[in-house]
Amino acid sequence: MLQRFYGMLPRWVKCIGAADVWQAVTACLLATAGSEMFSPFGPAAVAGAWLLGPFPFAALAGALFGALIAGHDRAFAAAALYAGTGLLLQLWHERLNKAEKLALLGGCELVLLPFFSGGSPQNLLMGTAALSLGMAAALLIGMGSSALRSLFKGKGLSRRSRRALFLFLLLLTAALPAVRLTVKDTSPFGKDTVFFLGAAFSAFLALCAVETRGQEGVAAAVLFGAAAMLQGADIARTGMLALAALGAALAAAWGRWAKTGVFLSISLAASVLFRLPWAAFLEMLLGTFGFLLFEGRCRKYLLLLSGKREQGEAERLLALTRARLRGAADVIRALSDVFSPIADELTAFTHRQLSGVSGVMERLAAEAPLAGPERYSVCIGSAACPKAGNAENGDSMAQRRIGSAQLLILSDGMGTGVCAKRESGAAVDLFGDLLSVGFAPEEAEECVNRLLMVKGEREMYATLDALLIDLADGRARFIKYGAPPAYILRGGKVHTVYAEALPIGILEEASPSVQEVQLKRGDAVVMMTDGLFDALGAALFASLLEQVGENVNAEDAAHALLSLGKRVSGTDDMSVFVAKIA
Repeated sequence: MLQRFYGMLPRWVKCIGAADVWQAVTACLLATAGSEMFSPFGPAAVAGAWLLGPFPFAALAGALFGALIAGHDRAFAAAALYAGTGLLLQLWHERLNKAEKLALLGGCELVLLPFFSGGSPQNLLMGTAALSLGMAAALLIGMGSSALRSLFKGKGLSRRSRRALFLFLLLLTAALPAVRLTVKDTSPFGKDTVFFLGAAFSAFLALCAVETRGQEGVAAAVLFGAAAMLQGADIARTGMLALAALGAALAAAWGRWAKTGVFLSISLAASVLFRLPWAAFLEMLLGTFGFLLFEGRCRKYLLLLSGKREQGEAERLLALTRARLRGAADVIRALSDVFSPIADELTAFTHRQLSGVSGVMERLAAEAPLAGPERYSVCIGSAACPKAGNAENGDSMAQRRIGSAQLLILSDGMGTGVCAKRESGAAVDLFGDLLSVGFAPEEAEECVNRLLMVKGEREMYATLDALLIDLADGRARFIKYGAPPAYILRGGKVHTVYAEALPIGILEEASPSVQEVQLKRGDAVVMMTDGLFDALGAALFASLLEQVGENVNAEDAAHALLSLGKRVSGTDDMSVFVAKIA
């Protein structure tokens, strides 16, 4: 039957879309708002709709009709002048940008200012205020309508768009008219009364705000109630709305029927307590009925506004990614079983590395435990210089944060210059990368040693000196391949962390020296390459106490040690790390 009726409609009626109807109704309501001297929202609705696309004939028709029935001659003239001038300019200029459309609105209002607001200084000030507010409202209507359109298309909104939509709804609430009801009231609270459509719309929006933001929606409910007061609603209605919204927010966990039931119960009690007319409760009842009627259809839009949909989608994608990682880890572990751990050395190495990759993927897929507080902090200083006469330092240094741990890496390539730099740089980068993605230190050590043996030239090797400090508990792990000892300064004494291990890249079965130490606040840790270690020689301990102990800043201490070493000798590359624990 509806299809048959639709087929009987003229062609021009069928061309009218939902967007045109929305623009016309909105512009009509906005044009009725205000008074004869202060009615800026009708022309603003036309300009706001024009900001979104082609010239809005539907919005113009609605604005002219609303201004006509409300008796707002100024708004009617402004909308007509704006539309006529805009069409003429568009024929001449072909297309106007947003700034030009807004400027045109201000120009039209300014031209009409002497005709409708020139009777007295008070009228002139009111007309100027209407001009300014109209331009701001046009921009707000355009942004709010665009946000609403994006919302209906299922798109997420930015924070700016959400604010624009909220302000647009406030403006629309203030524009809804009041209706005088002639039904006699049998209660002792009065006879004829006024029904405020804005108050009913406020009740609907308040429930939506509570559904979207929980208890934060109570503040929005107060603002919507205040917007309805611009049409004449009393402050008691706003107080009733705020109390009902608060009760609905507290009962939201029990379901929508409990929420709306509490909302109506508080509204009824407040209307009796505040001796409000029966229309006040009817407004709340109509807003609640609208919320229940459209809640199912609007739920996805409310989820978009609250951000819960994006959060749920992100959680779904995270769970899917974790499941894929676990599946990939199982496949790689099964692949590692193909390589026997007790066969030849290369096959066993392949088995261990594939097992390590599987373990990394499992750890990435697992729920990350909440990291404990970092009870320690570390101040790091570094300094380096090449051998005298060389432009390239053969040493390499790096520092990284891995979760709650601080990693320091120092490597000395064989010899000096570019070749040494290539070997040490490869060791530092690879070891740091492997630890950063989740490899255990022992897995990373073996991988660096093997890959440097394959990658390096004949008889090329490098030392590797790494320090991993857990800032949660202060435990430090020293990992050394052929590196000089590290030193810990504590209480005016120097403690040595010895290392007995071959450099990496020499033997397949080479293993590092690993020492674990519990650091304390006030400790200073020093790591250096052979060049500085040999230069300081017998004066090493005294130099550490003097240069590191007396320099509070770790960077100053590192440069002081390097300067001392350069004065003594320049026959090798020199590099040093100083880490002070606090």
